[in-house]
Amino acid sequence: MHARRIRPDAGALDRRRLTAAVLSAILPGLGQLFNGRRRLAAVFLVPSVVLLALALLAWVSQTPARLAAMIAAPATLSTLLSLSLLLLALRLVSVFQAFLDTRWHGRTGRAGVLGLALIVGAVILPHVIVHRYGTAFGDTFARVFQPGTVAGQTSTQGTDYPLDERINVLLVGVDSLPWRTTTLTDGLMVVSIDPVGHTVSLLSLPRDLINVPLGNGDEFGPKINSLMSYADAHPDDFPEGGMAALQEAVGSLLGIDVPYYARLDLLGFIDIVDAVGGVEVHVEEAFDDPEYEIWGEDDPGWSIEAGTHRLDGINALAYARARKGLGESDFTRAGRQQEILLALRDEVTQDGSLLWELPELLQLVGDTVSTNIPVERLPQLAAVVDEIEDDALTRAVIRHPLVKSRRTKYGSSLDPNVKAIQAVAAKLFPAPGGQPLPWPTPKPSPTATPSSTPEP
Repeated sequence: MHARRIRPDAGALDRRRLTAAVLSAILPGLGQLFNGRRRLAAVFLVPSVVLLALALLAWVSQTPARLAAMIAAPATLSTLLSLSLLLLALRLVSVFQAFLDTRWHGRTGRAGVLGLALIVGAVILPHVIVHRYGTAFGDTFARVFQPGTVAGQTSTQGTDYPLDERINVLLVGVDSLPWRTTTLTDGLMVVSIDPVGHTVSLLSLPRDLINVPLGNGDEFGPKINSLMSYADAHPDDFPEGGMAALQEAVGSLLGIDVPYYARLDLLGFIDIVDAVGGVEVHVEEAFDDPEYEIWGEDDPGWSIEAGTHRLDGINALAYARARKGLGESDFTRAGRQQEILLALRDEVTQDGSLLWELPELLQLVGDTVSTNIPVERLPQLAAVVDEIEDDALTRAVIRHPLVKSRRTKYGSSLDPNVKAIQAVAAKLFPAPGGQPLPWPTPKPSPTATPSSTPEP
């Protein structure tokens, strides 16, 4: 009579192997520790714990916006994607070793094979997601952050930027809607960030300004909203290009240096607003613009009632662009453009940063926005913006009596009082650490401090 060979319980063996594999999937080395392989566990645990500690330190020591900005820097992003691949390899090796440990003899059952396949899939999936986000970040920043020069100087990696100077950015809304025959700068706004006083000043310029001083001492006679296209079409007169000419003109008008720009295509703006679920605005007074041409509609006309509204992309664009209703003008429209900009900022930063949104939103940003702000300056900018409270924002619009309405060959125009505008700009953009004064500046009270001076 032959003796019967006692075979181990396949189910129990599979469960033990799967337990070890799951532990190694959670943290490489835990499965080896479960199997009693202490030296091998240390090989996997030490690098895993170091990487985990570094990630946690970065998470708790940085704000979400600053952390996202640091990650988005090309060199950092490339390093992190390479680390992700190395970590994936480490996790897979640890999982397979823990599951196939030779200390446990016996054949693996079907449940064990299926369970291992599920564990491997769970290990790979987050790294696939990281790769997708990483490539989306890289593609977006390659398109948004334009290479080249900043204020005539070549931007180089590793440049140290001063932390005690104002950061002035010209925001340009480009009207390139299909029915337009020319490309016009429909919205012009200067955003000035004070990294010392932790304040932001926002100034809108009307698009109908004429006789705007240029950087070379000349004046541009036509409306300022045509300067960019005109300069691009006349490279002999404007070799630096249309956007640089516009930056220099705005800087000359305000008496400040404007080295950076951010260009936003208005048609793409619709998709961005829709991608974040719309923006919320509070309308003080209802108005109706019977001539406004709505994108996608045959009949003109747009109106809005007083109250709080959540606007989709098309209606947010209409709110920012309508100007021919009763009591409305380019000046009131400029104020509404500021409202939309701030409302969009609130939507995309409510969970930390725009950079954490879906790759699809990043794709839209890459198609719609371009800037010459050096990408290596992002962490500094993100840190400054994060420290600025909502009540530290000062807004103003260039309007009467800083400009005088005139009828010219260019149509309804606004002739600027350059000295008065520069006086306003000097108060709105004081030296770093100074308190920005709105315009019109409130009249001083008997107990006012010396800094509360009358408007120009």
